[in-house]
Amino acid sequence: MDWLHPTYGWALGLVLAMAGLFGWAAWQRRRARERFGDRRLVRRLTALRPRRRLAQAALVVLGAALLVVSLAGPRFGTKVRDVERKGVDLLIALDVSASMLAEDVAPNRLERAKNETKKLLDELSGDRVGLILFAGDAFIQCPLTTDYNAVRLFLDVAEPALIPTPGTDFEVAFHTALQAFEPPEREPRASDAPRRAETDRSRALLYVSDGENHLGSIDDITRMARERNIALFAAGVGETNGARIPVYENGRRVEYKRDRRGEIVRTRLEEEALRALAADDDYFRIARTSSTLGELPALLDRLEQTSFGSERFEEYAERYQWPLALALLLLAAAAAIRAP
Repeated sequence: MDWLHPTYGWALGLVLAMAGLFGWAAWQRRRARERFGDRRLVRRLTALRPRRRLAQAALVVLGAALLVVSLAGPRFGTKVRDVERKGVDLLIALDVSASMLAEDVAPNRLERAKNETKKLLDELSGDRVGLILFAGDAFIQCPLTTDYNAVRLFLDVAEPALIPTPGTDFEVAFHTALQAFEPPEREPRASDAPRRAETDRSRALLYVSDGENHLGSIDDITRMARERNIALFAAGVGETNGARIPVYENGRRVEYKRDRRGEIVRTRLEEEALRALAADDDYFRIARTSSTLGELPALLDRLEQTSFGSERFEEYAERYQWPLALALLLLAAAAAIRAP
């Protein structure tokens, strides 16, 4: 047995208080009769029916208790329900190049990007999500999955040290995304018709980057995306006025990155490259005090939703109707009793 709203159990205290008030009122009436005269004589001379009052009070208290039980939502007995999962395949390509450590957004670009991506996951439902980390190279950090908690765990460990190759290569990230979109190969079977339909699923790729020092041909990326029916989105992280890139040793900042001439390097958000990857309506900005990445789920809903199959759940059957019906009967019976 289970309860849908167990917090409503506190209302049973009100029922006990109600019972106490009925008892106190009965005690006060009894004292009044004793002061008036002999109890048996008073009962014979008047139409008082203490037992009716007692029965009426008991019915009201019991009915109120059953109303509280109904409000708490008792559930027992299970039923099997099939739920069809629909959505799109979304790959998030997260830039982990050194420039993402710049602190023009707090605490830095990379951490802010990870936090905003986690908020995005909270707004998704039914979509399969995967994670790609890229800089001058790229790899699949988390394959497509509906387990968003797993994606969050992989986000937590994303850092520049995972990809030492410098740069921000959008094209290598795209080719890695193509690998992630492809279903794993295995021996074909007669029942593989639904599996072949996997390649027809709606697919989307979201770049989360500062766009600086980008490599690869953006025109080639957009052309290949159109040919493969992949929707491209981009989110720019940082500020356009630039910031220094800290250098860490043993978890402590010891210096700022310098160029070959010894001058401190400043990194800026390059929005032009990111806007070229995605249409204006498909570009988002993660700035110092605001973020528009939360608008992405509404855009994904416009894509054709694909069925990922169905899952079978066992759930409790709600039985609040029984105590509710009994409570109404008891209260109706209490109202029918005439107790002067």
